[in-house]
This record gives sequence, structure tokens and C-alpha cells, in this order.
Amino acid sequence: MGVIGWPGVTIYSRIVAGMFAFHETSWYFLYKFLSGHGCALFSGNAITMSSHEFSGIGPAETLPSIVYKKLRDAILNGVFSPGQMLRQDEVASKLGVSRSPLREALPRLEADGIVVLHPRRGYAVASLDPKQITEVFDLRCLLEGELARRSIQKRTEGDIAAIYTIISEMASLSEQSDSPNIARWFDLNMQFHSALLAPADCPHHLKALEHSRNLIESYIRTEVHLTGDLRQAQEEHTMLAKAFVNGDVETFVNMTRQHSEHTRDRLLSRLPTQTNES
Repeated sequence: MGVIGWPGVTIYSRIVAGMFAFHETSWYFLYKFLSGHGCALFSGNAITMSSHEFSGIGPAETLPSIVYKKLRDAILNGVFSPGQMLRQDEVASKLGVSRSPLREALPRLEADGIVVLHPRRGYAVASLDPKQITEVFDLRCLLEGELARRSIQKRTEGDIAAIYTIISEMASLSEQSDSPNIARWFDLNMQFHSALLAPADCPHHLKALEHSRNLIESYIRTEVHLTGDLRQAQEEHTMLAKAFVNGDVETFVNMTRQHSEHTRDRLLSRLPTQTNES
């Protein structure tokens, strides 16, 4: 593949590309090589609701921001179901905080499209019917296709190393069916798709895509929690990563579209006939 990064560092992309030809256990050796040569690695733990999460908050991150992230993760991971009313006393108790930071967090979640405000009733988790979900995926496919074409042509050695790091951990987690590992896999899934498209450097496209993902993420996670099956998604992720590393523009763009279509089809096949608010 051509020179796409800094002089002297292109060996990373050649090694990553070559590794796709081997058994997936070869990922381990590439991991050792990359980490030993100073490549930045993503890290993190599965989401919990325990009180220690609120300790040691730095000056740049306020309690409402922490509550926003915790409630967002709880909704995306199915702790609160689509359409469920969010009783503030109950939610604050579950998060271990007062209602004040929760009241500040909820409008941010509404702006993200994750919750909706019902007059005289309060906030509820956003709920979509199959027609709306299909529309959201159509928008997602349009945005991702354009971003994928731009991104792969601007990627750097650092982008390639980041993709390898994320997908390596995802591969390990996809073989485990317990809830914490599935939740962690989904966190990495969002990182993976963001890292694939971020090199496009199109902030408005990316913001619109993030909003569309927020609308359907809880449905996708609920479906996988029910089945515990990540195999097809993980196989497609590996193919996406391979195309990205190799600089195969058309394969990457087509795989990006097909991956969204397959996710949509799996989700719609498992939805109840009609989604009601509770």
C-alpha cells in the first residue's frame, strides 16, 4: 500500500494489512508489536452504576456531565427500555445522586434524541416504530457512505493503529456472552465506527450521524442482549477493518453500507409488531 503517514512509520500499515491473511490469533502478536512501539491504545472498563464512578472527578467534568454519561449508557444498555417513563426520583436513586444534576442531564439527552419530553408527564426513553427505524437507517447509510469514501483516503498510520487496537479487544469480547462483556463490546463498537469515519474530517456529517445512531442504539443493544450473538457483526467488522487498512475504497464503502443494512434487518426481524410507550 502507498505511503499514507509519517516517514519511517509506514511499516505499521503494511504489518496490519499482512496480518489479515493469517489466523485471527495472530492479532495478539501485532498487538505486542504496536504497543511496544508507542502506539496509543484505547482502554476502559464495562459500565457500572456504583458510587465510586463519581469519585475523583476532575475540574473539567461536572457532576451533571457524569450523570448524563451514566444515564445515557444505562439507556443504551437496556436498563431503561424504549418508551419507558423516567421517574426522576427512581432514576436519581439508581444513579446514587440527587435530582438536581439529573434535571440538568435530561435536556442534553433530549437533544441527543435519546429521551423525549412529554408535556405534564415528564421524560421518557425515545421510542421508534419499525417505519421510523427504517428511515433512520436510510439516513445512516447515506451519511456513512459519503464519510467512508472520504475517510479512507485521508487515513493515517495512527488511524490504522487505533482500528487494530479496538477490533482486537472486540474479537475477544465477542466470544463471551455475559452482560458486562457485551456492554463493553458495544462501547467499543461505537468507538470502532467513529474511528473508521473520523478521518473524513466532516464535523457536521459526523454530528448528524451520531444523532441518528443515538436514536436506534438501544434497540440494537437490546436485540443482542436477547440473542447473545455477535458473530455476524464481528465478522463484518473484521472485513471493514481489513478494507480500511488496505486502502480498498470501493470494498470499504460497500461494506459500510451492507453492515448498516444487515444491522437494520436483524433488528427489524426481532422487533415486536408494534412498539408502545409504557
